Amino acid sequence: MLYTSPITLYREVNHKVRYYKLSLILNLFGEYIFQREYGSIKALQPTRVIKDYFSSYKEACSTLEHKLREKCHRGYTPKEKK
Repeated sequence: MLYTSPITLYREVNHKVRYYKLSLILNLFGEYIFQREYGSIKALQPTRVIKDYFSSYKEACSTLEHKLREKCHRGYTPKEKK
């Protein structure tokens, strides 16, 4: 199973730190799963986990890069703000 290191981005909203985690996983059926997980850094469970399935690696990477640019444009950064 291919599993890329998740990319975790952080953003402060109303004095609360939020996170957005992006990862790419290859399942046993040869599909690529683009997983997005987000929530408050203080919460034990994420607010939401979204999985999108792709048949090609190129398409999954393209979607991951697009979402990464989108989140950086909205103010998320790779380092946690303190």
